[in-house]
Amino acid sequence: MTQMRLQKSCILIVLAVLCISASSSAQTGTAAKPPDSQPSSPKMMSVPIQIAPGDLLEVTVFDAPELTQQVRVGSDGNVQLALIGDTKLAGLTGQEAAGVIAGELRNRKLLLHPNVNVLVKESTNQGVSLMGEVQHPGIYQILGARSLLDVISMAGGLTTVADTRVTIKHRTGKEENVTVKLKNDDPHTSLLNDIQVFPGDLVVVPRAGIVYVLGDVNKPGGFVMQDNGKITLLQALAQAGGASPTASVNRAVLLRKTDDGYTKDQLPVGKIARGQGADVELHANDIVFLPNSRLKSAMKSTESMAQSIGSASIYAIVH
Repeated sequence: MTQMRLQKSCILIVLAVLCISASSSAQTGTAAKPPDSQPSSPKMMSVPIQIAPGDLLEVTVFDAPELTQQVRVGSDGNVQLALIGDTKLAGLTGQEAAGVIAGELRNRKLLLHPNVNVLVKESTNQGVSLMGEVQHPGIYQILGARSLLDVISMAGGLTTVADTRVTIKHRTGKEENVTVKLKNDDPHTSLLNDIQVFPGDLVVVPRAGIVYVLGDVNKPGGFVMQDNGKITLLQALAQAGGASPTASVNRAVLLRKTDDGYTKDQLPVGKIARGQGADVELHANDIVFLPNSRLKSAMKSTESMAQSIGSASIYAIVH
């Protein structure tokens, strides 16, 4: 009887242990399940700078200050290093050049465990070239990836006649052209469209299109199409100060340049200004001409003459 009781007790203990183990395993499995994570957005990685002839290098050897030096890469791609002599480093990255110098120091038994660092202080062919409508075109040295807006700022910003569409020619790997739209009146859009440029890239800022408003307007001249390369007839007239009182607005003409010359179309400016016609989108190099109304000019001259005669009569009566 006692033996049967002992067997039942052992069975109960085993079952309790099994239940506890199963519960612990379930909890552990739940805790070990990784949370759902959002995929990270891809980032453009910087391209290592390769040493080229003419570059200025700063070579630092830790615990050996007498070997720390600045050297200029020769036209043959070699540098003259203290205690090492002529060493070819052109075509290598800074890290690879440091490995070559460290190997030479070990092979010549100058240092057992050299710790070398090579920094490109001045690079002759790894700058970003900015051309076109920037304040100061030229080559600007960057030692790694920079944003397009940063590089344009280095050149003093855009000119007043710059187009908002900027083209970047990447020279890292295969050459490719990328066109980016920047908006002067929308910083948020410009920041969203900002991309990275790398050493060796070419940035071209073209001149924006210009339309010309001539004839009987208050401020005739050429006007830049800065709104992403678009401008309408009414917008151009507004920049020209509007039509003068003597202009014949319904006899305006649009001259548009083609491969065969200029085409001529009538523009009912008066109706468009009153909302009785659709506004016209102008193209680059379009010429809008508003002629003078002879009748209005004659009436204005007569009115001025009458005012002068009236003033003279009043002056005579008073005096």
